Amino acid sequence: MSLSLIYYDIVSYVIMLCFFICMFVIFFLFSLGLLIGNINLTNEYKSLEFKWTFLPSILIALLCYLKLSFIYFDSELDSVDLVKVMGRQWYWSYEDSFKGCYDSYYSDILINSVDNPLVFNYKNSTRILISSSDVLHSFSVPALGLKMDAVPGRINHLTYLPDRLGNFIGYCSELCGVGHSFMPNNY
Repeated sequence: MSLSLIYYDIVSYVIMLCFFICMFVIFFLFSLGLLIGNINLTNEYKSLEFKWTFLPSILIALLCYLKLSFIYFDSELDSVDLVKVMGRQWYWSYEDSFKGCYDSYYSDILINSVDNPLVFNYKNSTRILISSSDVLHSFSVPALGLKMDAVPGRINHLTYLPDRLGNFIGYCSELCGVGHSFMPNNY
């Protein structure tokens, strides 16, 4: 089992645990109110303590629910294209359905370009899998709002829907060694 799947399982478990603890607190407060009958909150401190317990429990339960739905929605997004990005010292390797496997090296110092740019299909949802083979890198294209860390031994993913045409310049935004400034990526 890969490290990213273990991490995903741990995060899911912790979120579900928080959600069920909040539900338990809410259930306990309501059942206590039903068993005792009418909760007498005439005392100012009892009312304040009830609010401090009940309202945060509701908010945390709501946040846990939204986080769980976001995680499961994100993991099941349908993508038309799949691109694998591998950060290496000091270039990017890509694998896609158009060109297959290829490396993208820095080519021109004046226009900050590469010899083999990555190409996305306009209006086709693309799932990008990002990792690194050696040190930490960060796959970043600021004009498109893309940024994801490339961590050795871990596969990060993001889904992108290209909504405009053009040539966009990106770069490695994690200091990765001597050739860090020679790691642009064009799209």
